[in-house]
Amino acid sequence: MSAEKLFHIEVLSPSKVIFEGDIASLVVPAKLGYLGVLADHAPLAAALTKGNIIIRDSAGKSTTLNSTGGFLEVLNNHVSVLLDSSSN
Repeated sequence: MSAEKLFHIEVLSPSKVIFEGDIASLVVPAKLGYLGVLADHAPLAAALTKGNIIIRDSAGKSTTLNSTGGFLEVLNNHVSVLLDSSSN
């Protein structure tokens, strides 16, 4: 069984870094529905809406953050999530 491939994420608000690290999967509330992201995902940009952001690390531990809106960019195994506010 091979190890799960990881990718890097930064979750930022206007005032602080909320989360940063290497993760196994990501689920975000996009305007047209929830999106899932894994390593080697195609380049993507999406507007985010209110909902839960679910981050899973290589050990299977999940972290849930709240989104009131923002923006997601996926490019070359690096994800940037820019949130409108920092309620987390």
